[in-house]
Amino acid sequence: MPSSVYGTRPPRFERPIALEEHIAALPAGGTVKGMFVRDALAAASVAPSVDLFERAGLEPRRVLPFFDYPYADHMRLLAAACEVCWPREPLGEGLRRLGHRGYETLIGHSIGRVIFAAFGSDFGRVVSVGAKGWKVGVSFGTVEYESLGEGHGAYHMRDLPCFIETYQAGVVEGAMRTCGVDGEVWARVDSLSHGVLEFWWS
Repeated sequence: MPSSVYGTRPPRFERPIALEEHIAALPAGGTVKGMFVRDALAAASVAPSVDLFERAGLEPRRVLPFFDYPYADHMRLLAAACEVCWPREPLGEGLRRLGHRGYETLIGHSIGRVIFAAFGSDFGRVVSVGAKGWKVGVSFGTVEYESLGEGHGAYHMRDLPCFIETYQAGVVEGAMRTCGVDGEVWARVDSLSHGVLEFWWS
């Protein structure tokens, strides 16, 4: 079992998640790039008869990859997509699975390729600049990477009430999968907005 530097532990994906409390913690005007909003819509396409906007209580709209959209709407769409895709799983597990799509979504667009393409499947290098991905994707909060030794690192997240223990942990797991490495992602959540993701890979 890994030895944690920051008191992290395996994420508890089964824990209840207070969606409206997360949304209330968002900064005014907080936005996300449309490419990530489209992720939720694409995932929910497994049920073509479902209007995900309607299910999330939102007005339908066209979503373009590089436009900015309210992060609150994104969170509601993520939660609705989890209900559609994995109705028997806890919301946290669904958010984790949606997070798995995040890194591939980013590198599937030109802005992500500019940041990450030179690193290929070198997860150590990818993760060392990974904070730039959050800076591109969302308009608020900070993510800082810390190297903790060979195959060991951490992301320090502040002012980022974006499902740290579930969706964001899934983002790191998804990057590991894309890079073809085995690893674990643990979390310490200090509040809805602040926490640490600590991870090991080989």
